[in-house]
Amino acid sequence: MLGIVLDLVIIASLIALAIQVVSGASLFRGIIHFIVMGLTLALAWARLGAPDLAMAEAAIGAGVTGALMMVAYRRLVEITPDHNPSRTGSRSRLALPIAVGAGGLVGLLGLGATLSDPEPGLAGLAVLEALQDEALGNPITGVLLLYRGLDTLLEIAVLLTAFLAAVAVTRREDLDYSITTRDPHTPLVGALLAIIVPLTVLVSVHLLKAGSHDPGGAFQAGAVLAACGVLLVLTSRVSASSQSRPLIGLGIVAGLISFSLIGLAAMLRGEPPMALPGMWAVYFIETAMMLSIALTLVLLFAGTESLRRNQHG
Repeated sequence: MLGIVLDLVIIASLIALAIQVVSGASLFRGIIHFIVMGLTLALAWARLGAPDLAMAEAAIGAGVTGALMMVAYRRLVEITPDHNPSRTGSRSRLALPIAVGAGGLVGLLGLGATLSDPEPGLAGLAVLEALQDEALGNPITGVLLLYRGLDTLLEIAVLLTAFLAAVAVTRREDLDYSITTRDPHTPLVGALLAIIVPLTVLVSVHLLKAGSHDPGGAFQAGAVLAACGVLLVLTSRVSASSQSRPLIGLGIVAGLISFSLIGLAAMLRGEPPMALPGMWAVYFIETAMMLSIALTLVLLFAGTESLRRNQHG
């Protein structure tokens, strides 16, 4: 009974937050509601038994994306300090029909999922049986790397494409540091970083290692590691740099290159593309992807193509 009540509260909260995000008069409140909705959605995924999606939603959907929105809002205020950013203008007549249609589609999908056969299909059973011959205990990681490797490769390629597009449209001759804290030399800031940064790195490594058997993996670990980088940018320990650095460029493409080379090398052995030769390849690719994901998200947040360490960092 308590679980049903909790599910109803989550559903009602998601609907109310979604309405506030799209219809609120204040842009700042809309961003706050979006972040809270992301955290609530992460709770919903956890209730549905999908901890991998819950972690990704909390770290990327609510965390990094929310931080990007807050930075964009602050820069918008700095550009027009005398103007209060808010939603103005008339709304489209198609807004309500689209909202009703989207809600009906979600309800139809939910009804279909509820009425569907709870037993796994033949394809799912075949995959689970095949995974028993591999060292991967987590079926999600096994499917993504062993059976849908091309999809996973395209996901990291999409992230790289987004970064290149952001760099192409961002033309700033002088990099500003308005997103950093007002007083980065405050002793309390350094003390908190000394605790949070090592713990965050430790959690990222744990998620990477656990991804082969339990919920986790490169995307979850990379998102948590990116949160550490965002914190370093906000506290001005690292900042945007106009000078390109080879190590940063290599880190951005490390995941894509590693996955491509190891995956395509299978063709030289007479195996299908993306057939991984062993667990060492899984860990190598996952580690490279974690670093690329984290670095790309931090660079997107900082609005630059390179970073530098500050003197007090």
